[in-house]
Amino acid sequence: MNAALFVDAQERHGIDLVGPTRGDRQWQAQAGVGFATRDFAIDFARRRATCPGGKDSHSWTPTLVHGTTPVIKIKFAVRDCRDCSLRPHCTRSKSARRAITIRPEAQHKALRVRREREKTSDFAAEYARRAGVEGTIAQGVRSARLRRTPYFGHAKTHLAHLMKAAAMNLVRLLRWLADEPKARTRNSSFAQLHSLAA
Repeated sequence: MNAALFVDAQERHGIDLVGPTRGDRQWQAQAGVGFATRDFAIDFARRRATCPGGKDSHSWTPTLVHGTTPVIKIKFAVRDCRDCSLRPHCTRSKSARRAITIRPEAQHKALRVRREREKTSDFAAEYARRAGVEGTIAQGVRSARLRRTPYFGHAKTHLAHLMKAAAMNLVRLLRWLADEPKARTRNSSFAQLHSLAA
């Protein structure tokens, strides 16, 4: 999930979103060697980052990616990066300095907390429960047309949703009494093509 969604859901609605975060796509994080963005100490109050080698950043520039997503681009001085003994673990560039891109403070902190939370067994159990809820919603959309209603007004629409939920529960009960095996998770068309190509 997007870091902005975690912050927005908490601040505007008081909701703790449960879901996987977007992974760090930098080669340092992917390979598990070298210094990824998470290894830099970020001081938002001083608008400064400190690298694993102890050097402070040279510039701190708030900007927009694709004109909509706020980020902070942090660059280190060329003189600090050029002769650093940790350089092979930090950047593959022969001449350029190290630069990192982070989200604004609230999003950055929320992302770090969520990524740590993803490693716990409690998260796995809670996320499994969410998958069950999503399965129920998918069943309702496919079999009971939950996203559409022929009624006008909140009261009639709510009553229709309650009737559809009762009908879904009855169908589930009848299938359970008949010992009908649960359906297996379907693969998307793309996943099927991928398995054929492999």
